[in-house]
Amino acid sequence: MKMNKFFILTFIFSAFVLSQASFAQSDYEKTQNFKTRYKQLEDAIKNAASIDECNVIGENIAKLKTDFTSDSALLDKSLYPETFETSFAKIERTLEVRKGDFTQIVELKTQVGTLQDKVSELSQQNEGLIVQIKQLQLKSTKDAQTIASLQKLVSQLKSNIAQRDELVRGLVDSLLAEFVKTPGTLNEVEKQAIFTKVDSGNLFYNIERTISDNIQFMKVTQTTPDDLSNMKKQYADFNKVWRQIGPKLADVYLNKRDKATEIANIDNMFADWNSKINDEIWGQVNRLFREKQLPLLPFRNGGQFVNSVSSFVDDELKNLPVKGSSQAKETFYMFTDSVYFKTVQPTWIPILIENNMMSSANKDTIEKRISTWKEKVAPASKWNWVYFVGGFIIIALLIAYFMKGRKKQPVNVEEKV
Repeated sequence: MKMNKFFILTFIFSAFVLSQASFAQSDYEKTQNFKTRYKQLEDAIKNAASIDECNVIGENIAKLKTDFTSDSALLDKSLYPETFETSFAKIERTLEVRKGDFTQIVELKTQVGTLQDKVSELSQQNEGLIVQIKQLQLKSTKDAQTIASLQKLVSQLKSNIAQRDELVRGLVDSLLAEFVKTPGTLNEVEKQAIFTKVDSGNLFYNIERTISDNIQFMKVTQTTPDDLSNMKKQYADFNKVWRQIGPKLADVYLNKRDKATEIANIDNMFADWNSKINDEIWGQVNRLFREKQLPLLPFRNGGQFVNSVSSFVDDELKNLPVKGSSQAKETFYMFTDSVYFKTVQPTWIPILIENNMMSSANKDTIEKRISTWKEKVAPASKWNWVYFVGGFIIIALLIAYFMKGRKKQPVNVEEKV
């Protein structure tokens, strides 16, 4: 009897354990499902091309919240330090910011002295181009003609923005020329001439608008490495000129508090512009690794890039006995052949080094770590040297054979009659 009770209790306990395992598995699947759908919505927000798309995403966010409200307590534990509610507050804020990108489409309507008409014309053209580009991007399927049209429109938009920026630069350069001609302290007449030129050209607004428009352009278009390299150069050139005239303008407007505030604001906007370009460049490099399921720690400068690669390589070497040779090699070649040496090194490293975002020493350190990794995971075969030496001996014997044959050839001497 006691034995029967023992078996019954054992059976009940086993059933309980199995049911708990099943329940845990179900909870795991729920959390993974939630996280997957949440991540998809985050990506959709970043890739949205219109207000309409943003509205659809908003409906999907609401549906996700409804679907998982009953599991909010479970998700609170899984999402720590976030919670179910804060996660939705966060993604909803992100969506509102993205909507703002489209509701505040850049109006390229500036007045720069006598070039006001040209600037207005370019502004109108750009607005039309943006509308056309968005219409084409909304098409679910894109044939060759659509893609060609889209590329042409984007190219024209870039050209128009560049022209408009040059108009603003022209006014800035003309002011720089004025300051160069009259170094030192300006008298009242010279100051008044500067006031007139700045005010009639709406200089401060146009500089702010130029910086803001370039930042907005990065948000609403897919930028290539060449795009970002050109933007970085444009920033550097424009910022260099502004740093020459900014302090002089501050002196001129020393007693005008509102103008002094605008000058300080422009300084901050230049810093923000540079930061946004850097973030986009590093973001694209980061994405190259993530797309191949290579979990490097995020990096935003050369030192962090080195540390991230070193940490990843250290983890791979530490886990080599567990992963096994085949899987370790697969990860190594995915990292090197599919990402680093295929795209990062030839395309992005030159841009990063040229713009002082990382150093040549950083690059060398990364590639030394890759070499160390290769020695452990995919070392060169010792037979390579045998083949090399053997090939060298064969070539040497062939050369000696032909040289000997040439020496044995008889020399024909014609007899003189």
